[in-house]
Amino acid sequence: AKVARDHVEFETRIPLAPGDGVVFDTGGDTNAEQGGRIYEIFGRRFYFAHDHIDFSRLKPGDRVWKTDDPALGKRLRQSFSGRIEPRRREPVDLRVSGRAGEPLAIAVGPVHVLSARPLETARTAPLTTEKLRDHLGRFGESIYALREIDNELEGDVILPISEINRVRRELVFALDAARQHQRPEAEIAWRDFLNSEIRNPRPQRFAQRCGRAKSEFALRVLVRTPDQLAAALAENVGEIYVDYEDLRRYSDAVAQVRAAGPDAKIFLATPRIQKAGEEGFFRLIENATPDGVLIRNLGAIGHFRENSALRKIGDFSLNIANPLTAQHFIAQGLDRVTISYDLNAEQVLDLLAAAPPAWFELTLHQHMPMFHMEHCVFAAFLSTGSSHLDCGRPCDRHRVHLRDRVGVEHPLRADVGCRNTLFNAVPQTGARFFRALADAGLRDFRLELLEENADASAKIIRAYQSLLAGERDGEDVLRELNARSQLGVTHGTLA
Repeated sequence: AKVARDHVEFETRIPLAPGDGVVFDTGGDTNAEQGGRIYEIFGRRFYFAHDHIDFSRLKPGDRVWKTDDPALGKRLRQSFSGRIEPRRREPVDLRVSGRAGEPLAIAVGPVHVLSARPLETARTAPLTTEKLRDHLGRFGESIYALREIDNELEGDVILPISEINRVRRELVFALDAARQHQRPEAEIAWRDFLNSEIRNPRPQRFAQRCGRAKSEFALRVLVRTPDQLAAALAENVGEIYVDYEDLRRYSDAVAQVRAAGPDAKIFLATPRIQKAGEEGFFRLIENATPDGVLIRNLGAIGHFRENSALRKIGDFSLNIANPLTAQHFIAQGLDRVTISYDLNAEQVLDLLAAAPPAWFELTLHQHMPMFHMEHCVFAAFLSTGSSHLDCGRPCDRHRVHLRDRVGVEHPLRADVGCRNTLFNAVPQTGARFFRALADAGLRDFRLELLEENADASAKIIRAYQSLLAGERDGEDVLRELNARSQLGVTHGTLA
C-alpha cells in the first residue's frame, strides 16, 4: 500500500510475526528481488534489518509473499523428530505378577510379556508398588500412560532395572501390535484403494490345489542337511524346502523324499545371487525333478516361468515389503512370496491388511542372515586356492564360525557359487505374534533350520506344529526353544 524510507505498509491475509521471511514480487528481474526477515511490526508497518531491503526498488501494488515461518518449521521438525508430546494418551492398567525363580509377568488385558531373567529373592530394596510404578510407568513418547497398577508379586523379590526397562519396551511393542490389529475400518480406508488395485486369484486357486481348507495353517520347514531332512519327514512335514550348499546333492534329497511316500513335497532353493554363466545351477534344479522351487533371484523367475510343472515360491531376498511389490511378483507367476525380513511385527500386520494374506508366507523361526558376501572365508583360510576350481572345496568338510567381540560364534555357510552368508548365532522366533498374525488372515508359515542335528530339528518342528494346532501358546514355545522374540531385523522404532 505504501513504501517509506525504512518500512513498508500492507494488509496481510495470513499471520505474520517478527522473524518471518517475505519477498516482494516487483515484476522485474528475479535476481534483483527484494526480501528478508521482518524485524518489527507496528500495525500495518513492517520494518526490516538495516540495509537488507532496497526500498527504492519497491512500489505500491507489488505482491508480497511469505517465504518462511520459523515457528511453523520448529513444530514440523518436532513432529518427525519425536520431541513433541502425542495429542492423546491411552490409559493402561498393569497387572504385575511373579515369584522368585520365575519371570516377571506384566499383563494389560489380553496382552502380556515376560522378563527374560527370573526374579530373585531380595535381601534389600524389594520391588514395591511405588518402584514398579516409577519404572514401568515411563512410557516416554508412546501414546500410553500408566493409570493403575495391580501388584501381585509374591514375597520380596528384585529384578535388575535394565531388565525391567527392557520388558517395559517390549510391552509397548506388544500393545502397539495388538492395537494395530484392532483399528477400525475408517482408519485403514487407504488400504481399500490398494486392494481395489490388486486383482489376481492365484493364491485362492493355489489353496484349492493343495486341498486344504482356508482356516487351516501350513507349516513348511527349510532344511540344510540330510539329517534335518530325515527329521522333517519323520515329523510328517507336508512341504519341505531344501537348501544344500552343493546343488549336486539335490537329486539325493528328492530321492529321499520320494522314498518317504507321496504325501511329502520337496522344493529346491536357488542360489541367492545368480550371475551370468551360472544358468547351469537352474538346470541342476530342474534335472532333480522337485515339486517346486524356492526362488531367490530375478533370474530364476525368468528361467522357471515356462515350467508349469513346478510350483514357485518367492523367498525373502526378493524383498517383498509392500503390497505393490507383492502384486508385481504374484503377477510374475509365483504362488506365494515370503515377507521381507526388513519388516517388524507391526509392519507385517500392516502388509496383511493392505494385500490378500493368501499371497504371503512368513518365516516364523530362523537364524537371521546378517550379510551375504562374495569373499569366501573357507577358500581364504582353509586352502591355497582362489576359487572353486582349485580350492578343494573345504566348505564340504569344515564348519566355520566368526567370533564377535563378546565371544558369540556366528555360523558361516557357503553356497554353490562360493558366496558366503553369515548367520546370527541366536535364533529368533515370532511365536509370540502368531495369534495376531493368524487373526490377520495369514495361513502359511515357515521355520528354517541351520546347524541343528536330527533330534534338535525334530524338537523345533514339533514345537511349532503344536503352536499352529492351538495346543500351545507363543510364550510356551518361546521358553522351550530359548530363542529371541523378534520378527524382522529390528523390533521397530516403537520399541
